[in-house]
Amino acid sequence: MKNIVRKADIILFILLIAAAAAGIVLMSGAGSGSVAVVRVDGVVTRQVDLGVDQTFRVGDVQLQVKDGAIAFIASDCPNKECIHAGWLKSPGSSAACLPNRVSVTIEGTGEQQEVDTVAE
Repeated sequence: MKNIVRKADIILFILLIAAAAAGIVLMSGAGSGSVAVVRVDGVVTRQVDLGVDQTFRVGDVQLQVKDGAIAFIASDCPNKECIHAGWLKSPGSSAACLPNRVSVTIEGTGEQQEVDTVAE
């Protein structure tokens, strides 16, 4: 009887770990249909699928998509604030290279989020 309890406990533990890992993957948003919208002077110039790893240039900046995130990796701007912004992954996050007038915003492509309430 002790062997059955031990095997059942191990199976239950493995199932709980698998369920927790699945929840983390689903909640992380990585590869969940997010796109990066690249703008130059406020005009959309490119929409980038974050599920496809790539490196590309927009004007004088270089952007890289890797593992469901995007980052400025090279720029000729003086302070490199755009590069220091790091990797953008979550919908709504953004970064900009002001001297080069390039901005990147992460947007989800799934269900559209709507305003819950409006404060007056």
